[in-house]
Amino acid sequence: MTALDDERAAALGAFATGLRLEDVPGEVTDFARLLLLDTLGALLGGLRYPAVRRLARALPSGGSLPSGRLLTLGAAATWLDADSGGSAHPQGGRLPPVPTAHPAPHVLPVLLDAAARGPVGDRRLLEAFLAATEVGMRAGGASSLRPGLHPHGVHGPGSAALAAVLLDGGTAAEATSAFLLGSSQPVAATLAVPMGGGTVRNAWTGLGVCAGVLAARRAQQGVVVRPGTFSALFDGAVCTDLSPALLADDLGRRWEVVDSYLKPYACARWLHPALDAVRAALAGTGADAGDIAAVEVATFAFAASLSDAEVRSDMHARFSLPWCVATLLVDGGVDAASFLPEGLARPAVGELARRVAVTEEPAYSAALPDERPTRVTVRLRDGSVHTAEVRNARGNPADPLSGAEVAAKFARNVGDLVPAPLVERAVAALSRGPAAGDDDVLARLTRGVLADLEAG
Repeated sequence: MTALDDERAAALGAFATGLRLEDVPGEVTDFARLLLLDTLGALLGGLRYPAVRRLARALPSGGSLPSGRLLTLGAAATWLDADSGGSAHPQGGRLPPVPTAHPAPHVLPVLLDAAARGPVGDRRLLEAFLAATEVGMRAGGASSLRPGLHPHGVHGPGSAALAAVLLDGGTAAEATSAFLLGSSQPVAATLAVPMGGGTVRNAWTGLGVCAGVLAARRAQQGVVVRPGTFSALFDGAVCTDLSPALLADDLGRRWEVVDSYLKPYACARWLHPALDAVRAALAGTGADAGDIAAVEVATFAFAASLSDAEVRSDMHARFSLPWCVATLLVDGGVDAASFLPEGLARPAVGELARRVAVTEEPAYSAALPDERPTRVTVRLRDGSVHTAEVRNARGNPADPLSGAEVAAKFARNVGDLVPAPLVERAVAALSRGPAAGDDDVLARLTRGVLADLEAG
């Protein structure tokens, strides 16, 4: 077993508590703003779903942990499967692949809860978000999740704990203990659950958030944690291949967060190359869903395994390549509205999904982890055939989404949950920084949304 030593563990807490935006490279801050905006849009889109709203009404919003508010916000943050910021991993070609860590949706609920309870300020929220997410990204890239496990609730509790300590003004030692204690409580649930349509996957995020906040409270009450349990879990029980150097060296000089991706679509990342290829194949044709006779998708092994055309839940739809291709063709995009109950029940989408054939292309499987190639052939009713191949999905650092694309995705996912003027103000504040004297946009947005949600 590779052990994380006390010195490197302490460096994580010192980095997190010492981070200030004025010391961060501009390109890192810019990406952190986009990631925060994108994560917020995914969370707010999740709050549009009836099951999430029922959860909020069923659980008390405050009181002792696990609190209903944190559980609900955590579940909402990953409900759309639109959450971005997955960690890079050197074993991305393993089959089944190493799922990427997603610390951002575990961190954001802590920030929103704090913003709703008292004055924090958008700048401080962004600092806490960047610090906690960067450490979570490093934890994901510095260890390999065991085959068959899902990352939600694994790397996130430590990041949530860090965020809670930072927003409470804790010390570096408290931040270190909080991270180690939060990380010692991984959910360690299975990837097969969401692939089969189990929406309980989203509760794992909420539970991870609560575990992190509880860890922060205990650390601030004087509990001191050594890194032994972290090492045993992340290089043995839940993960393997722990690299303490990747986790804790070059903090503030090497930024893992900028090597992550932003999702264009609210579905499993493995499906995104096919969706990009559909768009490329039909570009300039003027064809719409009614013109489609059939779609053939050749892709890498794991994406090819997600071939169910009959779906049992919105989560199952997000892990169905045929359903997501059909949704893209009908809606022109894949976002929060696509899989709401009324969207999921549309006969036009289901019928078109049954005309999407999926096969594995062994050469594409062999291209992982550097590439995730996919080829799509679209046959139109007029007899014409249109084919396109992509080597990687958009949203990666090599082909990033623009700020305008992230803002448009945010607005689509939020829908009418938030008044349009406040949406515009949030986009402006998070994209470019708050206007003078206007440093509490997130707090105002959060209080309004939670008041409506918790009132039932």
